[in-house]
Amino acid sequence: MTPEQKLSALFAAEAPPARDYAFQARMAQAIALRRAWMTVGALVPWAVAAVAVLWALIPVVGPMSDSLGAALQPAAAMLAGAAVTAIAALWLSRRFRGGLRTPFSAR
Repeated sequence: MTPEQKLSALFAAEAPPARDYAFQARMAQAIALRRAWMTVGALVPWAVAAVAVLWALIPVVGPMSDSLGAALQPAAAMLAGAAVTAIAALWLSRRFRGGLRTPFSAR
């Protein structure tokens, strides 16, 4: 084997893979996470507007609060539970960024 052939064989052995699937998976995950946070950020103004509208409706709904209070109390409790669950899920997904480990994980 000539020195040129040895050198070309050495460079061929150290050639990077054509596609790095682990890197592509990490980048896809980062892009998806960024899109999810951008979606949440886009919904914030709508939530603020909804709160403002509800606040403006207090004088209209106020007199009905005695009769509606008992009916809306379970719904408010469920909404509060859903909010706590959503916040905990978001916090846990940020805390344990790797997610579930499967045999096909790219790490």
